[in-house]
Amino acid sequence: MSGRGKIQMKPIGILADSGQPTADVSRILRSVLIDARLITADDGSEVLQGTWPDVGPVEVRKGTVPMSPDGDVQLNDHAGELLDAYGWERLIYVTDLPLSAWEKPVVTQRATGQKAVLISLPALGAFGVRRRLRREITGLVERDEQVSGVLRSGPDPAEGEDSADAPDVETHVLEHPGLTLRMVLGMVRSNEPGRLLPVLSSSLAAMTATGGFGIFYGSIWKLAEELTFWRLLLISVFATVAFTAWLIVHNRLWQRKNTQESRWRENVDNLATIGTIGMTAVILHTTVWLVMVLASVVVIPRAYLEGELERDVGIITYLSIAWLSASLGAMAGALGSNFDRDVEIRSATYNLREHERRAQSWAGD
Repeated sequence: MSGRGKIQMKPIGILADSGQPTADVSRILRSVLIDARLITADDGSEVLQGTWPDVGPVEVRKGTVPMSPDGDVQLNDHAGELLDAYGWERLIYVTDLPLSAWEKPVVTQRATGQKAVLISLPALGAFGVRRRLRREITGLVERDEQVSGVLRSGPDPAEGEDSADAPDVETHVLEHPGLTLRMVLGMVRSNEPGRLLPVLSSSLAAMTATGGFGIFYGSIWKLAEELTFWRLLLISVFATVAFTAWLIVHNRLWQRKNTQESRWRENVDNLATIGTIGMTAVILHTTVWLVMVLASVVVIPRAYLEGELERDVGIITYLSIAWLSASLGAMAGALGSNFDRDVEIRSATYNLREHERRAQSWAGD
């Protein structure tokens, strides 16, 4: 253990999964470390090095730790070899793989007496994540102590005596109202919904093409002008829900029963899937709406539109026409998704570690 005022000869190592964990850790450490610098290691990987005030040298590497067939990170089995390979005094592993025990989100986990600790990023939620992660890393670097969560010991009844939550493992879990929502939002953040957009190119093309028809048909103009804001919103919600449901069902993204240690965890996984696909659908819908706004202004002359509607029109009319057209396009987007490869959709829906875990269950389909 290192404390304030003690200079360590060996650095403390922070290993982070690629993607969101690496981005979060690097940003935090660059603002904390003295003389932070990025170097190229002998193996060709990039290493962020610097000195933690009053503690000593710290290194940040991008990397991962193998996972068991049950979806548990095997940190205990690989901690020793990682410490020896990199010459670290202690190891802090930050992963975006969501972990749970006792039907609660796992924040940190370590084997009793080991010099390695795991931080599960999804348990930190979607808002204020870097602030919480910084506080957790600070506690581990300066005092070798976990900060968040409540310590639980012993086996998880849902997993049995041989689970990763056995008596020799110290697990800190969340125990406060709203923990399920925080876990779900954290998983959605780690999945980065925007990564799905390039994969759904066929859906975007179908949405844009179908929405474009609405710009050329006077019946759509008249209908859009008569619809209230709330009815337009209801149509958008219906189209987005339909698109989301189709993507989940068609690509078999729904977590089936008895695929996790508890029904609670299966529900959390499914809610995270809905959130990830749903946010992607909203982004697509908004993108198509903006395209339709531009198209309506370019294609429909104002004088001609006023003649068709027999009233004065303004920007609100154009926005309404574009909105209804985009909603029609969203309904067609589900059909367009049939031309996108389901393997690529599955891969882009989840972060790398979560995709690795789910791939094990998909392999049995």
